Amino acid sequence: MIKHLISLTLASVLLNGCSLYKMEIQQGNKITAEELAMVRPGMGAEQVQAILGTPLLVDDFHKNRWDYVFYLKRPSGAIERNGVTVFFQNGVVREIRQDPQPEAANAPK
Repeated sequence: MIKHLISLTLASVLLNGCSLYKMEIQQGNKITAEELAMVRPGMGAEQVQAILGTPLLVDDFHKNRWDYVFYLKRPSGAIERNGVTVFFQNGVVREIRQDPQPEAANAPK
C-alpha cells in the first residue's frame, strides 16, 4: 500500500514538473519601424524583399499585394500581432499599409 502511495506521489510530482515550461509561439516576420521606413513608393519588389524578407502571404488572386503578418504568443498569455501590407503597381511599390497598433502593445515591457 505504501509503495503504491509513494509511486503515485512521485508520478504526480514528475508529471506536474513537465507542465511548468511554456514556450513562445512566433509566426511570421517581425517588421521593425526602421525596416518599414526604408520601404518607399517606387521601389521594386526585389528591393522590398531584400529589406522586409519574404512575405508570409502572397495571394494568387491579388499578385500585386504582399502581406507581412507577425504573431507572437508569450508564455504569460499576452499576444502581439502586427501586419504590414505592400501594394504594387507595374512591379513597383504603390502603397504601404500598417495595421493600427493598440496603445498597450506600444508600452515598454
